[in-house]
Amino acid sequence: MGWIKGEGEIEDSYKISKIAAHVPDLVVYSTLTNDIPYAENFHGVLLFADVSGFTNLTEKFSLSSKKGYGADELTRTLNSYIGEIVSHILDAGGDILNYAGDAILALWTVERVQLSEVISLVVKCSLNIQDQCGVRETEVGCQLKVKIGISAGKLSKVIVGDEISQYFVVIGRAVDEVRLAEGLAVASTIILSPNAWELCERDNIAIDPIENERAVKVRYIKREPSFSVEKYQDSIGTSVEHDKVTRECVRRASRLMPNAELEKTLRKYIMKTVLQKIDDDQPLEYLSEMRPATIVFVNMQFKGGESDQEQCMTIHQAAIGIGQQIVKHHGRVNKVFMFDKGCTFLCLFGLPGDKREDESAHALQAAYGVHDLCQKEIRSLKTVSVGVTTGPVFCGVVGHPVRHEYTVIGRKVNLAARLMMHYPGVVSRDSETCYYSKLPAFYFNELPKKAMKGVKNPGVLYQFMANKQQMYDHLM
Repeated sequence: MGWIKGEGEIEDSYKISKIAAHVPDLVVYSTLTNDIPYAENFHGVLLFADVSGFTNLTEKFSLSSKKGYGADELTRTLNSYIGEIVSHILDAGGDILNYAGDAILALWTVERVQLSEVISLVVKCSLNIQDQCGVRETEVGCQLKVKIGISAGKLSKVIVGDEISQYFVVIGRAVDEVRLAEGLAVASTIILSPNAWELCERDNIAIDPIENERAVKVRYIKREPSFSVEKYQDSIGTSVEHDKVTRECVRRASRLMPNAELEKTLRKYIMKTVLQKIDDDQPLEYLSEMRPATIVFVNMQFKGGESDQEQCMTIHQAAIGIGQQIVKHHGRVNKVFMFDKGCTFLCLFGLPGDKREDESAHALQAAYGVHDLCQKEIRSLKTVSVGVTTGPVFCGVVGHPVRHEYTVIGRKVNLAARLMMHYPGVVSRDSETCYYSKLPAFYFNELPKKAMKGVKNPGVLYQFMANKQQMYDHLM
């Protein structure tokens, strides 16, 4: 799959390690006896790396997919680049929380007194990434670049779900700050959030101020970080049995010994599409393809002032309800993450094993059901927004041999995310979704045009207008 250092760790490991490769250490080494839902506080440093060029790369390779090799070449290119970035993070002791399309969120969980030292470590890691991966030319003429935001402070791990599917979310001010820091960055730069700048070893990090901002741009680090990555890595997962953990092992979870209870828990965090390949002992490359799909992004904005425990209960209630709506209409919840001071669900329709001729109509019905449910039954929400798009996307397992995830990348994925954010409070969709749903025109009201970052010529956009009985009558 175009992966680099670490591939042998998974090839030689037990099945549980292949499952753990899809889940962060934050979940792998959680206490199994905790009741769901629950929230757990800790301190940490976050690194958010956003790669530009993936969408253009996907479009270029999609032209080759008709010849039978586009998806394979794209997978190799993506994983070669992302895998190199992730290697730097793993070598520095970081935990990959998730891959969100063309972005990576990583965490260092530490004691509060260690924050300043670890910020220096993460800055050094980021400088290494920019030095080795800052700008990368590809064989199809697309340039890949990465920009990085860093934040630090108090965080909470939230675990939600039911006996079938579970999800984790990291919440807290530092999550909002790391995304704001990344938003201030341009390609090949590193930005420290205001809190990270306050907490760091200021005498060790050379910076440039940013006009009218408390965040700062990193220039270089003056001396090597004093924090011991080796001791930190040795302290991870000590309550779980591992096999042959050596200094060459870039992630301890790649050496987990068989553990039926842990494996059963970890499986709840992984989509059935992926589990089927692991259970059948098939290469994950078989999941990589360019395929038509319908993308549904759901964003929930909180009213504000909620405690971590209250947010945990709200996300839990939403996860249960959204999951039921999506699965009922033959879709899958792919990811749950915090975004723009709210919680976002990425849902997919048309994946292998779930393909339906009328999937766009089913996705619209699910989107309407989710919007209706969240508005009427979850009182702590201020706004619920849903963006729906249909078209060709790259679907596949992206990342590093010891830590990767199934994700989707492409212009339609970006557009669905932008619709969700730019048309708050409604169910919005592109013209392709309207067309393929085969629903009557009176279901759709044209939306006003808006400038959306990174989106060119989105076409005519619509608000979905319907009720449950109308949708039921149409699909029956």
